[in-house]
Amino acid sequence: MTPTFAVPPRRAAGWAAALAGGLVLLALPGLVNPYLLFQACLVMVTATAGLGLVLIMGWSGQIALAQAGFLGVGAYATTYLVAQGWPWPLAAVTAGLVAALAGVLIGLPATRLRGFYLAIATLAFAELMIRVFVEAVPVTGGIAGVAVEAVVLPGIDADGSRWYLCLAVAAVTTVAVVRAGRAGLGRRLRVVRDAEIAAPSLGISPMRTKLLAFALSAFIGGVAGALYAQCLSYLTPEIFDMGLLIEFLVLAFLGGVGYVVGPFLGAIVVIVLRDLLQDLGSWQRLVYGLILALAIAFLPRGLASLPARLRDRRRRAPERSVTAVAS
Repeated sequence: MTPTFAVPPRRAAGWAAALAGGLVLLALPGLVNPYLLFQACLVMVTATAGLGLVLIMGWSGQIALAQAGFLGVGAYATTYLVAQGWPWPLAAVTAGLVAALAGVLIGLPATRLRGFYLAIATLAFAELMIRVFVEAVPVTGGIAGVAVEAVVLPGIDADGSRWYLCLAVAAVTTVAVVRAGRAGLGRRLRVVRDAEIAAPSLGISPMRTKLLAFALSAFIGGVAGALYAQCLSYLTPEIFDMGLLIEFLVLAFLGGVGYVVGPFLGAIVVIVLRDLLQDLGSWQRLVYGLILALAIAFLPRGLASLPARLRDRRRRAPERSVTAVAS
């Protein structure tokens, strides 16, 4: 008798939903207008950069506020290298490595800091990078900015090419972060976050682990910056100022920085809000601040934690009923 292998209905439904979602994403250039496709590209780029925050903030517990600076490093470095004749994939990876080096340099002193002091140190780095972007005129164009050469894939227009680049990098980064979370790296990061004093007794160096987290987070931010340049088509230093930093904070805490899916949920909210609030000018930051405060107060683990919270509530409901009957 031939054995049969039954797939649980819930898992089968999940696979079917994932397949349908993947097909929709692949066909998206033919389903929406160029503006919505541009917004979708921004969601993918912002979420990809947010995956770096999962490593540094979610899993290792470091309050790092430098991701906007790493994004700028990746954007400008990729644009410069492509202008020198480098192929875009090689330029993007090299820009990611440059950003990773910057992450190590900031991580060396920052690993000795915690909490508020670490946040201030990384914020200072992000502000310093804006000054570097202004002064490094041969590379960045200074205040005037620099145009970005569009990458066009064979047989696909510029809008479609940009989307497939963003989608491919987001998918690869997501798989890499998921695998890292399930492997030894994820466990080491969580040990350093939850029991740093006990980590050496387990053969884990807190400093090396933190430096690795900084480097990987910066590398992801740098590669995301290469995509961000493709989306914007023109770079100026003010793009990477405090406004972008605040958006990353909203993305992280609203989406759920401890979950891989969190940056995608947060990115959707951030990009939609940016589009809706674009006429508010400087008031945007106030709205973002209110949203961030509400998220921390009522959703401390972000939108990604809602399914788990609902499951816990359903499990506790019978217990409360039994307790009520017994009393």
